[in-house]
Amino acid sequence: MNYKVYTETNCIITGAASGIGLELVRQITPSNPNLLLVDIDEQKLVDLKKKFPQVKGIISVDLSQKNGNEQIFDWVKTNWTHVDFCFANAGKAEYGPAENQNWKEMDRLFQLNVHSPIQIGFMVRELFPQKSFRLIITASAMSYWHIPGYSLYAATKSALLQWARTIWSEKTGDWVTLAFPISTETNFFDTAGHNIPKAYPRQTAAWVAKTILSGTAKRKKKIFPSKLFLGMLILTRFFRFLKTGYGIFEYQKYKNWLQKQTNP
Repeated sequence: MNYKVYTETNCIITGAASGIGLELVRQITPSNPNLLLVDIDEQKLVDLKKKFPQVKGIISVDLSQKNGNEQIFDWVKTNWTHVDFCFANAGKAEYGPAENQNWKEMDRLFQLNVHSPIQIGFMVRELFPQKSFRLIITASAMSYWHIPGYSLYAATKSALLQWARTIWSEKTGDWVTLAFPISTETNFFDTAGHNIPKAYPRQTAAWVAKTILSGTAKRKKKIFPSKLFLGMLILTRFFRFLKTGYGIFEYQKYKNWLQKQTNP
């Protein structure tokens, strides 16, 4: 699909080599933007370059490191005079009982999921203060709803939502968009744990990317790729038992997974 709003714009996409990030690349390239694609996986970036030879900017960066964003901005300052859009999509999940999650390394997860996308936004605005710019962060439905097994991951995503709500309330955050996909059919959550249960319902990465791009073009503050989830957010304000029932459903899946880990 060709989105005129992205024609000849400068766009950064992090986590670009797989999942939602790869679909963003696939769907935005027909609009002929100038892209900087960022990912930690060097081999996947090689494959990405083969798939999209027209893309000039491809760099390998570990955004869980404090200096990760500096590599992005070194490239930007050398090659561009402004940034129109940054799709801060890179992220990582962890699954398991809260006491077993990697709290010793939680600063790396928060750097990747929370600090890095926020820092990118402010760095672009500082670098090009007179230019129009929009930051689009891939948050999660878990910003609103808890699911057993995702204590640390959910903490990062809810932190993003509260940060955004705050700057929106300060009337200084009209340049920020958050997307809240539900469980997506990618290998993203496969890296979070062994044979982990997939939350229900699920959507394709292609659909999520399409809604993110169209919602961004309309300058939406919040993008909900699942209308069902948005509807449930509204309904549970009045019928709380719906959320309770969903929690029981997901807890049973979590409990069954724990039993399999104990008795493989």
